[in-house]
Formats: sequence, structure tokens, C-alpha cells
Amino acid sequence: MAFFLFERKDTDAFTLTDERLQTRLMKELGPNAEKIVAIYRKSRPNASPADLYVAITTARAMWLGSIEIAEKKFAQNAAPVYMYLFTHESNLVVPGTNHRLGAAHATEIWYKFNNVDLEGPKDPKDPSRPGLIGTDPEREKTALNMSEMWTTFARTGHPGAKGQPSWPAYTLPKRSTMLIDAQCKVENDPFGQELAMWDSLT
Repeated sequence: MAFFLFERKDTDAFTLTDERLQTRLMKELGPNAEKIVAIYRKSRPNASPADLYVAITTARAMWLGSIEIAEKKFAQNAAPVYMYLFTHESNLVVPGTNHRLGAAHATEIWYKFNNVDLEGPKDPKDPSRPGLIGTDPEREKTALNMSEMWTTFARTGHPGAKGQPSWPAYTLPKRSTMLIDAQCKVENDPFGQELAMWDSLT
């Protein structure tokens, strides 16, 4: 959700205090807010209130739906399913805040096509400001990994990249997931504690 909050110029979301986080989530989530925040604090002990808000709203908007699609596809017992999380963070600082944009929605598109140096126009009001994907030096290595994984998948039906871990298919209950970055890694059931909590609310 970081991208959509950035797009809406919702700077409040990126500067939340603990108290304002709780107030905002009570309006959005009702009586479940306290339980949800407690689980996310336990799962992400070093996260700021803004980080927690982005993670919680991202889960509701996208992550839970992606998990449901993957698991329904797995249940068909046909083609293998491959799940990933794009974790390479943009170092762009959200204007009006001290918060980095992070691994936001849409930032992975440049990496998928390995054109991180062709991001397009900068902010017309401030051409010196980095574009959406930022300027960190690890972006080129990340782009090589992601684009090779996509082309390998198209060519062979099994995504992979040289020098990176083998990408296992997504199965239950293991939920193997590739975390894509300059150095990729496979994690089983990432954020499993959070997923179990969401499942308990349905």
C-alpha cells in the first residue's frame, strides 16, 4: 500500500505515532484492530507505526488475496505454483516525511524487465528528486535476478537465476516463497503468524 499512500499524498500514514496508528486502524478495522496490531508488533518487533500500517493495509488489499489465489491453484493439482515477495526497497524518501518508500507496489516492474536505468521522467517540480525506484546501487543486481527468473520461467516452466537459490514450488503447508532482492532467499511460510491471525478473523 505504500505506493497508493504515496500517490494520494497521504503523508500522515508515513508519520504515524503509536496512538495515531491505533486510532486510524480502529476506524478501518473496528474491534479487531487491537488484536491485529498486537500480532504485527510481535511479528515485526523493529517496525515503526508507519511500517505496521503499511504492512497491515497491504495484507488486506493484496497479500491475502495473492495467498488465496496461490492456494486455490495448488489445490487444482495441475501446474506447479511459484510464489514470490519482491523485497528490494526503494530509497526514495516520501516527500514531506522521513520515511522511505520501500518495496512498494509497481516498483518491481522496472526490475522484471531489467530496465532500472530507464525509469522515465522525474518529478517535474523537483528534477533532482530520485524517481520511484530510487538510486541504490543494488538495484541492477536485483534487476538481473528478477528478469532472469522471469525469462527462465517462460522458457522452461521453472523460474530461476544464476547464483540464486533454487526456487521450489509453492505447496501446503510449507508455503515456500522466493524473496527477490540483490541476494534472493527462500522462506517457508513468511509472515505465517500474521496469516494465521487473519485466518482466525474470517
